[in-house]
Amino acid sequence: MPADFHHVCYTFPKLDRSLYRSYMTTLQTVLGFDTSNKTKFRFHVLSVFYQVGWKGVRLSFPNLARPTLYRWKKTYEDSGKKLNSLIPKSTRPHQTRMMQVSLPVFSLIKTLREEYPRMGKAKIKLFVDAFCQKEGILTFSESKIGKVIKRNNLFYAGKTQCKRSKSGKALRQRIKLCPNLKEIKPGYLQLDGFKFYYLQRYYYFLTAVEIVSRQAWVRLIPRLNSKHAQAFLKDILATSHYPIHTIQTDNGSEFKKYFEKAAKEAKLTHLFSYPKHPKTQGFVERFNWTVQDEFLFSFEDLLLHPEDFHEELVKWMVYYNQVRPHQALGYLTPYQYYLKDTKKEDCLKSM
Repeated sequence: MPADFHHVCYTFPKLDRSLYRSYMTTLQTVLGFDTSNKTKFRFHVLSVFYQVGWKGVRLSFPNLARPTLYRWKKTYEDSGKKLNSLIPKSTRPHQTRMMQVSLPVFSLIKTLREEYPRMGKAKIKLFVDAFCQKEGILTFSESKIGKVIKRNNLFYAGKTQCKRSKSGKALRQRIKLCPNLKEIKPGYLQLDGFKFYYLQRYYYFLTAVEIVSRQAWVRLIPRLNSKHAQAFLKDILATSHYPIHTIQTDNGSEFKKYFEKAAKEAKLTHLFSYPKHPKTQGFVERFNWTVQDEFLFSFEDLLLHPEDFHEELVKWMVYYNQVRPHQALGYLTPYQYYLKDTKKEDCLKSM
């Protein structure tokens, strides 16, 4: 903004309504003309026409058709020779094709988005394909599902950001890089803990992911300590699809003492990440965000009712492990991946 802008405002003469409207119309016309190269070209052609006629225009612009010139001339003169009348009009058709969406498929997409607000179009397509095949109707492409979600505003998730908690001070250093899945056998577990802030209070969670099959666990606990982590580990060992052989954690105090004792009793290899290096724990760190993004932000009010919260959390874990498609698994669920892997092993053993 120029330094003398306010001075100009005060020294500009006051205009009545009619003069002000005329002034603003002239200003809009000039600005519209000044920003359009096509409009400047049309005005230049008309200027040549008014001076030397059609023959001069034909010599200067041999590719310009005569009807086009006279159409510009008529539009310009009918408007009272306003410059903005030469601005090209929109060529968009008045009637455009409307996307057709069958009601049953739309209801399915809407239901899935309402129940699982963070489920994307790629995962919804799997459910749409199965439904359309069952009903004998044409399915939708992934892009069309995305358009249905966007045009009908099927967005039900409240929050889009979360406050990530800082990890505690690390005391041990063991593993530098996140494991390579091509070199890991099923049964490799990453564990972590995080806290979630709601209504001036922190709620603590333990999470774990079997990195090959993506089977996951999450539990709400009163505080992060080794006794709760010990109980959490025992439940994992009892419910895991694959026998656990290695566990990887950060250097938090909850993964010491009683937790280490339970790991030694189960004869597990316990690896630690470097301090302040969450990338080493990439799989479980990503799951921590998924828990908050897909579950906690939608059901955080139930934290005030522990029994109802636990019930919904159990339902969501069943959905995550047995219903929700995972892109990293080729859009299989962890349970489907486990069944597919066991069938493959059985075939190899029978050969």
